[in-house]
Amino acid sequence: MPYVSDLLRSGARITVNLLAGPPDAAPLTSVTAVETLEGLKDAPSGALTVVTGRALNAAAYQMDIAIRTAADRGLPALVLIGSGPLPITTTRLAERARLAVLSTEAGCDVAEVVLWLDQTIRGEAADTLAQAQAALGILREQRDSDGDPAELLERVGAALGHTLTITEAAGEEPAGEPIWVAGRRHGTVIGPPDDAVRLVLPAVAAAIGRLKEAALARETAPGQTRSDILTELIVAERVQAGLLADRARMLGLAIDDVHIVIWMTSERPAGADPGELTEQRRLFDTLALHTHQFEHPTGESWNLARLAADIVVVGTARTEITQKRAHQMIASLREAMAGEHPGMVPRFGIGTAQRGIDGLRESAMEARAAAEIAVRSRASVHVFDATGINRVLAAIAGTPLSRRVIDDLLAPLDELGPVRAATAIETLGAYLDARGSLKGAAVRLQLHPNAVNYRIKKIIERLDADLTDPDISFALHLACRVRLSD
Repeated sequence: MPYVSDLLRSGARITVNLLAGPPDAAPLTSVTAVETLEGLKDAPSGALTVVTGRALNAAAYQMDIAIRTAADRGLPALVLIGSGPLPITTTRLAERARLAVLSTEAGCDVAEVVLWLDQTIRGEAADTLAQAQAALGILREQRDSDGDPAELLERVGAALGHTLTITEAAGEEPAGEPIWVAGRRHGTVIGPPDDAVRLVLPAVAAAIGRLKEAALARETAPGQTRSDILTELIVAERVQAGLLADRARMLGLAIDDVHIVIWMTSERPAGADPGELTEQRRLFDTLALHTHQFEHPTGESWNLARLAADIVVVGTARTEITQKRAHQMIASLREAMAGEHPGMVPRFGIGTAQRGIDGLRESAMEARAAAEIAVRSRASVHVFDATGINRVLAAIAGTPLSRRVIDDLLAPLDELGPVRAATAIETLGAYLDARGSLKGAAVRLQLHPNAVNYRIKKIIERLDADLTDPDISFALHLACRVRLSD
């Protein structure tokens, strides 16, 4: 039986390099392929495993996890496409696990690598290799990612002398190779138990995935552009937003219709990095695809925009779009996240339905304020209260400068500690709500007027504030209302 050292010999048809681990720890009996490092958990025990996706940009901790997973699966060796030197921790883990880690050139043909490895390990018959080579030649011709998956499948099947099919079966995992499109599984390529079929099936699945992904990209490209415009409309100054309207209309965004905004912010599990850009981008792509496929009645549309680590979902309709539809969309997004991003803990805020560009911006501001309340209250969804005063409070609370002013005004009370500060702010707010009436504040707080009087004296003394001054009284009143609305 061959060992890793046999793959490293000079004159081999494909050049592989040993990055870490011993070259002769265990014999090589079979070869398999997985799309990603995460897929190693499903690799058959004892098989030399080729990671067909490019692992060049994988983070050090991802490589460490991959080595541990491979060792747990009893894999004798890994082959990484286009990988450079490994992190020191990864190298040490591989040496300790006696797991060989190999690399090939970045521009190599992954299917040929798998075929050569299998030929070297198993010594396939000449006719099987000829069929596989013919099928791979057809796949190489299809690299432009422009064609019909069914036609490609028929041509490859003819070269192999067997019929290949795609199944969309859910539930049980059929034997075959999964098709991945934008990070999600879109069926499985299956064929008869033939050696040539088994060799080329990973390459067939990858080619079908490229064709489907290219078709999806062409289909969703207008939506991606609309996402950029939505982001600009939400964050731009009001004058600039008006200038963006024509571009939005040209892209088919019904900017003059009625909009309702859902603001989503995500909490990462303990120990995770909330600023991980790769994961944020993957989450956005997942939800963008899901929203694109979300069923909606004629005259209604849904688009996504991304603002830093948050995602904004905009529903648009000609005449009316209800909060019920917003809740249905949230339920749909949760389902997508549960399957693709189980570590995410989403918090949602829903704005009110409003018309036109100004309405879109207003609903976005409300949704953001509602999402912030959802985070602070640990609620899954918070719906913005549409009363007039709450609109004003949301506008104030949503401005960083206003929040700093509020914090400065109430800083002397905050120094009392969370519990005492909350009691003091509630007391002051009730007193100012009652227009300085001790009896009115006492009714609101369910206290004796003398108790309220004692508290107010202590609060005024601590704030060093003159509540008879209308400006000071008004500023403190707003500050208390904003804090209490949190």
